[in-house]
Amino acid sequence: MEKVYKVISVIFHPIFLPMFGAWVYLNVLPLPISKMQIYLIFFIVAGATFLVPLLTIFLLKLMGQIKSIQVTTAHERKLPVALMMVNYLFLAQMLGRIWQLRELTVLAYATAAGLLVTIFFLFKNIKISLHMLGMAGLLGFTIIYGSSYYYPVIVIALLFAITGWLATARLKLQAHNFKEIIIGTSLGLLLPILLSFVL
Repeated sequence: MEKVYKVISVIFHPIFLPMFGAWVYLNVLPLPISKMQIYLIFFIVAGATFLVPLLTIFLLKLMGQIKSIQVTTAHERKLPVALMMVNYLFLAQMLGRIWQLRELTVLAYATAAGLLVTIFFLFKNIKISLHMLGMAGLLGFTIIYGSSYYYPVIVIALLFAITGWLATARLKLQAHNFKEIIIGTSLGLLLPILLSFVL
């Protein structure tokens, strides 16, 4: 069963979730943009949330700033998480220039805000689950905009189920304790909803 939990954790790793969400958002919703624009926007999202963080982690490993690419300790997580936050702020600024992509902009700012809170907790030696922050962020995003775009109920139900499976996997693998799971999930759910009323 441990192998199953590891597979779930890899598939729904926070480095992949933004690309999953962006691809669905750009290809399912009736947005007034061309195919070429869709590919360009997806490339920007993938670059900011996947390529740059991946390269950053490997560089930090080579420089001896972190011991493992898994970045398991609270102390080691501070710099990578801070750099991730900068990436999401950059992404939000880029997407914010295109009004039709307001929803993605809200999600990017919500993730950046969640990472800022994560850094604060790292100084208290609490490792908020980034898996749950990302997965619950997608869930919160879908809940707040699902009614506007008539998402099928099954989509939200599936995201609820995946969020539960992922939380179980992270607990069973002892990657986080219950408190860290709850904080990550709560932030992921609430921040997109709150920021959708502000931005």
